[in-house]
Amino acid sequence: MQCQQKLSGSLSCLNNYVTTVSCMWVTEKPVGDGPFHLHFTNLWSKGHNASCKLTATESMQNQYHCTIHLASQILETDGYRVSLQGNFFGHNHTHMTFPEYNPRMHIKLDPPLNIQSNATASKCQIWWSVWNVPWYLAEILQYELQYKEYSMSWEVALNKTLPSSLPQVEIEATELRSGIAYAARVRCKVSENENSYHSQWSEWSQTTVFQRTDVPKVSEKILNTKIMQYLFIPLSFGTLLYLFWTCKLSSRAKSLTCFNIPTPAAFFQPLYSLHNGNFKEAQMRLLQKKTLHLPQVQASGMSPAGT
Repeated sequence: MQCQQKLSGSLSCLNNYVTTVSCMWVTEKPVGDGPFHLHFTNLWSKGHNASCKLTATESMQNQYHCTIHLASQILETDGYRVSLQGNFFGHNHTHMTFPEYNPRMHIKLDPPLNIQSNATASKCQIWWSVWNVPWYLAEILQYELQYKEYSMSWEVALNKTLPSSLPQVEIEATELRSGIAYAARVRCKVSENENSYHSQWSEWSQTTVFQRTDVPKVSEKILNTKIMQYLFIPLSFGTLLYLFWTCKLSSRAKSLTCFNIPTPAAFFQPLYSLHNGNFKEAQMRLLQKKTLHLPQVQASGMSPAGT
């Protein structure tokens, strides 16, 4: 005989909004050896029912879990009646756990896949994929990034809630220590701004490891070469300018030293022709003649009577 009564403990069923539903039953007190089953009855489509057997968790005696794989992908209009049936200390009981289970209000997506990274000296780019999420949900997803130094525990990791639904993020190099390896992972859920859905965070993705690339130091030889390259043009220009002005001044000096001194022949043509231009010799001959015609002076200072 089966009867319906209040279920001991709590039952939660979360789905990945594709075809998988995972349920957890936590009891408040011992319930017997079972077995226990969950039954999903589709409210709108006959024949699309499913069931699973609840199995006790080894580490927790008061926890049971099961996973259902639906025959078709979950739709926004889907609804199920969920009941738990089992043997409670020798008595069969059926509990109506969800009179109307709406999958879109109990979402827990699969974790992001294929997380990768690329680090440079200025930033680290991280990207991933969510191919197992319906396209209309992918556009309204919210992501959380968690990263830490590789040798540290995740308990001390930094968390960032990303503002965009794009499956990528950049970390500035100023947030990373040089020469230190980092590990990062990401999780997702439907944005809290969407009232049509209710979602929990997915599990964390696999990790990606990266390390900031240091800016290469320029060697002294390369630095000197670059300095010479920068100085070559102004030095060459200065040298050419110096040679130009030197040649110009030299030509001007030469023209000044070679300047023709005017000859007096044009102004004293008769004298020039008479003395063949040697005015100095002509002047000497004139002085000699004047000396010969001067009167002789006596010792007493008087000239001879006949003069």
